[in-house]
Amino acid sequence: MMPCMPSLQAGSLTIHWSTRGDERGEPVVFVHGNWTTSLFWRPVLDRLPARYRAVAPDLRGRGQSRTEEHDYSVPRLAEDLVVLMDALGLSSAHLVGHSLGTAVVLELALSARARARSLTLVAPAWPDGMPRAYHLPERQRLAQENIAIFGAAFRAIAPTAPDDAFFQELLTESHGQRPEATMATLDALCDWAPGDKLRALAGVPALVVGGERDMLSTREVGARTADLLGARHEILPGVGHSPNLEAPDTLVALLDSFVNAPPGG
Repeated sequence: MMPCMPSLQAGSLTIHWSTRGDERGEPVVFVHGNWTTSLFWRPVLDRLPARYRAVAPDLRGRGQSRTEEHDYSVPRLAEDLVVLMDALGLSSAHLVGHSLGTAVVLELALSARARARSLTLVAPAWPDGMPRAYHLPERQRLAQENIAIFGAAFRAIAPTAPDDAFFQELLTESHGQRPEATMATLDALCDWAPGDKLRALAGVPALVVGGERDMLSTREVGARTADLLGARHEILPGVGHSPNLEAPDTLVALLDSFVNAPPGG
């Protein structure tokens, strides 16, 4: 069954999202990473128990979410998430992020702790800021201009994902990211460096999930994030930067068990 795909207008901002499950169920908000869209979560939504209310937005400048503004900072992306949650009547939810999306959900939790029933961070962003070695605008520009170059990079972040029709659909949709979002995200990830401020979230249940073969969000990045949050840290053998695509059954099982664990369990 395909997820429902509504949208809302808030000033110049149009937010599109996918939703699945029981509207009265336990809410889980899934936030995707850079160079992709809410479609990235489809393998997870397909497997998530129907008792959950799943919401997966497109971040501004990706998919069908659009704005006239050119602010793609992490705080602004977190503000967009608040707009959506308020529109959906969600005062809080289990927040799940992938890559850039982990920075967004952590930023939201830092600014409004009560919004986060729990935090699940998949291939987390660098908590001390993206290393300048990854600030390569020319490579980003080439990927924007040439889908073959983009496709090679996309495959590198999901090395074991099936090369099927869905992967090709995701590749095409992800490549539609707006150029201004592409370039601004480099600065956004360098600028977002909460570091020890994340220790203020101690007590919020947190799970960090990484891939053994992830060359971006390395084991060390995951361990640093887990230490700051007092979180459980899971490493998935043989998986790269995209557990959502490469190991969705395992990821859903971890998430379901984590969300339903008793307090302190």
